[in-house]
Amino acid sequence: METKRTPFEQLPITDRFMFAMVFSHKEIAKPFLEAVLGIKIHELRDPEPEKTVDVSPFYKGIRYDVFVKETGPNGETLRSFDIEMQMEDNKEIPKRTRYYQAMCDSEALNKGEVYYNLKELYIMFLCPEDIFGQGRAVYRFKNLEVDNPKIELGDLCFKNFYIFTKYRDVAEQSIRQYMEYFATRRPNSPETEKVDRWVKWYQTDNETRKRYMTWQQEIDIAVDLERKRANEAEKLLSEAREQACAEKARADKYEKMLRDLGKL
Repeated sequence: METKRTPFEQLPITDRFMFAMVFSHKEIAKPFLEAVLGIKIHELRDPEPEKTVDVSPFYKGIRYDVFVKETGPNGETLRSFDIEMQMEDNKEIPKRTRYYQAMCDSEALNKGEVYYNLKELYIMFLCPEDIFGQGRAVYRFKNLEVDNPKIELGDLCFKNFYIFTKYRDVAEQSIRQYMEYFATRRPNSPETEKVDRWVKWYQTDNETRKRYMTWQQEIDIAVDLERKRANEAEKLLSEAREQACAEKARADKYEKMLRDLGKL
């Protein structure tokens, strides 16, 4: 059943398109990242909303909601950030972060570069549902040694999840103000008031409306393509099972014949 779409004039910040448009502004993305990560950012390149990455026509591409890089005094990349708004728990988010990391890293290094040049990467998901079911509002992951968690792998990749409907459980005011806004759509600080102003501006902008319609059509096409691929894969799997059953039946028949002839 097709999900009923919200009228564009009421499109909330939790819609992926609206989120990408609003957070594509440096003056929005920079204080947000500093607040939720507790870091100080030197300078951001212009964030890239809906950035698409295709490393090969034979492999699955990805579309980030917002992808942004921090640069240093000489324009060098210091850190990268992927910020995703995910309203439904499709049970794929953890593995999606794994794939996103691979895609980010493959794009970060030119041919012949050494792995040492990989910089810090933050993959961040904003979700209404507690996808881990542990009752927490914020989950932060990094790679640690299993038998001695004090030993870090040091791959500089961090994956954070913010369950914004649990904003009341967040102690850090800087994080809670954003999560509360995502949950209630009511601004509660100068930072979220600025976010809300951009939301209202985009809701009334005709060019944004046209872009949204194009974006939605692309999403529908992509969903339809994925559905066709899934159906084709299911069909091939079904045919393979039928062939395997037929092969087993023939093998059983041959074995019975050999037994009847006393050959086994």
